[in-house]
Amino acid sequence: MNSFTKYVASILFAIPMIASAAVDLVTNGSFEADSQASGTWNIYNSLTGWTGIPNIELRNNVAGTAYEGGNFIELDTYSNSSLSQLLVGTPGLYQLSFWYSARPGTGATNDLTFTVDGSAPVTVLNGASNSGSDHMWLNYSTIINFDGYGLLTFSASGISDSYGGSLDMVSFASPIPESETYVMLLTGLGLLSLTAHRKKKNIRPD
Repeated sequence: MNSFTKYVASILFAIPMIASAAVDLVTNGSFEADSQASGTWNIYNSLTGWTGIPNIELRNNVAGTAYEGGNFIELDTYSNSSLSQLLVGTPGLYQLSFWYSARPGTGATNDLTFTVDGSAPVTVLNGASNSGSDHMWLNYSTIINFDGYGLLTFSASGISDSYGGSLDMVSFASPIPESETYVMLLTGLGLLSLTAHRKKKNIRPD
């Protein structure tokens, strides 16, 4: 393999590495940073990275199991409650993703909404019920044009009866590398291709 081929291969190898290097602005999106014994739950004013409004219910293998790990959040403590986190990053397109479920063994009391930087609330559980014995986790994902600074808030908005929807695995990550990175890579490949073409034309036949 000549030096030109090796250099092109190194650039092509770098592209998927750049694409996978998404930056997640959410701290403790899995809710595992705070210790909660299996089979127990508790209500906190705040958790690592999150602020309760007025408080947050953290559960571990109680009234359902987590989507991943042991901990998850229920968004209806003594009454409808919320949790929020201030996100700070580079402006651009970000992918908001999280997993949610109606609480097991409940009727339509589980409504869950979210907002980003004061946007209109989006409801992901609208009168949902769950007659089963465990969560039925669903994923919500959307692309948001983020200006670099804003509050991410999840709220219970159903019947205020301490039986709310569950939340797990929250992320707010940049899904697309900076366009300038790809421009530089493609420009570099173009220049290398042009150089190789010129060298080929300069080779005299035997």
